Amino acid sequence: MFLLIFLVSRVNAGRVLFDNTKNETAGNADWVIDHNYPYPQPVNPSGPTDWDGAISSWGYALYLLGYEVITLLPSYGITYGNSSNPLDLSNFDVFVMVEPQNVLADDEVAAILGFMANGGGFFMVADHNSSDRDGDGWDSPRVFNHAFESYLGVHFNVTGERPNSFSGASTNVLHDEGNSIYNGSFGMVQSLGFWSGTCATLDTSINYSASGLVWVPGAEQDCDSIMFFYGYYGNGRFAGLGDSSPCDDGTGDLQDNLYDNWSMYSDSVIILNATLWLMGGEAAIPESVHEGKEAKIITLSAADLMLRGGIKFYDLAGREVLKIVPGLYFVRDIDGLFSKVVVE
Repeated sequence: MFLLIFLVSRVNAGRVLFDNTKNETAGNADWVIDHNYPYPQPVNPSGPTDWDGAISSWGYALYLLGYEVITLLPSYGITYGNSSNPLDLSNFDVFVMVEPQNVLADDEVAAILGFMANGGGFFMVADHNSSDRDGDGWDSPRVFNHAFESYLGVHFNVTGERPNSFSGASTNVLHDEGNSIYNGSFGMVQSLGFWSGTCATLDTSINYSASGLVWVPGAEQDCDSIMFFYGYYGNGRFAGLGDSSPCDDGTGDLQDNLYDNWSMYSDSVIILNATLWLMGGEAAIPESVHEGKEAKIITLSAADLMLRGGIKFYDLAGREVLKIVPGLYFVRDIDGLFSKVVVE
């Protein structure tokens, strides 16, 4: 009976697709979960070293939770809504890109945006400025900026913009216990280490939901000098950071210089918490609730208690709100029912 329950939970848990269409193993990099593609081998690993990619620990941690982890190859391509592609994004919950080295085509950008717009989660991991590992003129900050900046409001710092190659650990973290990336299933984020990574600048005029979670030491907790960020796009979510080193568990290609940064600071905690957060689909707010004339009025302290008690807050667009400020919200209780509230 226990085995049956375990297998059922694995089937229903969710699917995560790790990209390897943009030369993610170029040069001194190995940003894959395993070198067996698209399905890692063995099928039932006993530990993260049974898979030999530099981000195998990330994949293995998700495997232990019952998620299916798969690697996307160029032969399949980045598509959304293509029923002939078994690795089409519509078949997954989260799409992960770690240091893409090649520019995305317009149809690939449209596919990822469509995936997010319809509830998918997108995890972006860049690296420091001028980290062009295959010499094609594109590094990961420029790849992401070119494809998504005008939609997500996230800009990775490049030449002439600082900080674009920060090294060090930061405890400059937004302490919001209601934020499941900061305070999630894998623990509470205390710090984040960078080993020569760029930082992000957010443009909330493009995407008002884009938010920082970790900044470089001494920086204001605003839209600049951000080491880790997250936000919403349509009915989906995105998150990311400007350095690939925190993902590195040191178990990749022996020809590369890799290091076990995964186990340092809160690197694995924030990455895994964010991956689980990206799994969360958005709730559709019933039209009858939108049209309701009366709203319950609660105080900020009461809102905080409700949030910690498992009651979720949503904005007018139906997107979950992690940091509660005064305003109008829709609240979903533990039974899944919605009501309108005004937080004072």
